[in-house]
Formats: sequence, structure tokens, C-alpha cells
Amino acid sequence: MGNTVTRLLLAVAVLAPGALTAQAAPATSPFKVIRIYRETVKPGKSYQHTAHEEAWAGAIVAAKGPTPMLAMTAISGAPENWYMTAFPTWADAEKNDKFYATTPALAAIDKQFNAKEDEYLSDGRMMVLTYREDLSYSAPLDMATARYFSVTRVTVRPGHNAEYEANRKMVKAAHESIKATDHFGMYQAAVGAPLGTYFLFVPRASLAEIDEDATIHGPAYLAALGDSVARNKMTANTSSAIVSMQTDQFAFAPQQSVPAPQWIAAAPGYWTHKPAPKKTP
Repeated sequence: MGNTVTRLLLAVAVLAPGALTAQAAPATSPFKVIRIYRETVKPGKSYQHTAHEEAWAGAIVAAKGPTPMLAMTAISGAPENWYMTAFPTWADAEKNDKFYATTPALAAIDKQFNAKEDEYLSDGRMMVLTYREDLSYSAPLDMATARYFSVTRVTVRPGHNAEYEANRKMVKAAHESIKATDHFGMYQAAVGAPLGTYFLFVPRASLAEIDEDATIHGPAYLAALGDSVARNKMTANTSSAIVSMQTDQFAFAPQQSVPAPQWIAAAPGYWTHKPAPKKTP
């Protein structure tokens, strides 16, 4: 999880920016900034790292840390752990940093656990993303019942953002036209990732929802995208704009998270922190 001041604040208002806040937020939520700390665990250190992060999060929960934080682990692609938190503005994120740094109990937890991170990690980096409402098809996100995020990382060729964004606006319009049941939130890297990097988040209560994607994006959706001329334009935009694109699945890690009280109230068996197992002599 790293330094609490720079890593605990890693929020995930993905589908609806404000999803990590205590109450459900409308699709036009003011929470526009998310911070994500990405950790890569050393080979052979996964078990120890998990125990370390669970103890760290548990200590913050016991100290009544006020900022909800979502932890999740990659189940495809690189073996990354992401720790995430959301804010209305950069100024709000800064205020939260100062609070954690100047609150003795929280600062002591940070000092205790941060010192051991090097034992488990081969890499760790912070990135800050900003919400693109114009490219998102959002709805309030029920964090209590969500269990996964599908995350698509897109790298756009310098100078070609307009083509990529034109495609995404067509995708959004098609979803709105047919009132598609899937939803997605688009974020653009502000710092900590190459310029022209976009992240598309799709929340899922179950991986079984992936089976429904082909049906959701069937004939009615394709028709809503437009005629052959429009689709050919999308193909040309994709060819000129996109350098790389990769989708990975992430599973939530509730014992490494700092859940909001409402998440716990709605799904206590999932979100409540459990006591660490006793070590055998």
C-alpha cells in the first residue's frame, strides 16, 4: 500500500465518479480525481505481501481512518495490486494528504508498515486520473455488491486524441440510444502515466456478466453505431489513433481495503475486516 499519504488516497470512483464515497452518487458526481497506486509483488512474496497489506488496512480501519480505499488484484495480465481513492478536486486530495500526515495515530501506522514495503515489492508507482464524463456511460455504482473491475488501458498516438475520442463518443451515443444495460467510466491519465493514456472501467458483480457482452452489443447496438460509412470512419480512427489496448480483470480485495461504513452495512460478510489468523508455534 505504500506511504499512506501518497498511496492510501488511491480512490476508485470508476463507473460513477463518487462511487467510493459513503453515499450513492448520481452519474454527474463531482468526484473527478482518482489516485491509483500500482504495486508489483516480487516472485514468491505474494502470501507475505497479502498478509502485510491486510494488517495495514486493518490498522487503518481500527484507527478510524476516514477515507474509503479500494484494493484490488489483477487476475490477468501483470501481477499488479491497485490501491485506489476519489476526490472532487486536486485541492481536496491535498487536504486529505495533510490530514493523514498530521494525525499521530495514522502517521504512526504509515511509519510502521511503509518501512517493510521493500521486502515485498519489485515496483510501485502512483498515477492520477481525471474523469471524462463526455466519454462515459455512467450510473451510480453499488460498491457493496461489486466484486470486479474490467479495466481497459488504451495508449493513443501523440496528436491523435481527437480521433480516439470521436470513436468513444459514438460508442457512448449508441449505448444511450439502445439504453444498454452495461456501463463504463472513462478516465484519462493526468500524471504518472504517458500522456494520451486512457483507462476504461467496467464494474461487475460477477465475471459471468462478461458472457452477456456479446448480447448487449448485438445487432441493435451495431445499428445504433451508424451505417457502413460511420463504421468505416471508426475503423480508420482506430487505426490512426491507437498504439496499444489491453483489457484485464481485477478482483476486489476486501481485507486489503478500507471500506466505507455503508459497504459494510450492506454486505458485512464480504467487507468486514476479519482478525488475522494466529501464528502457529
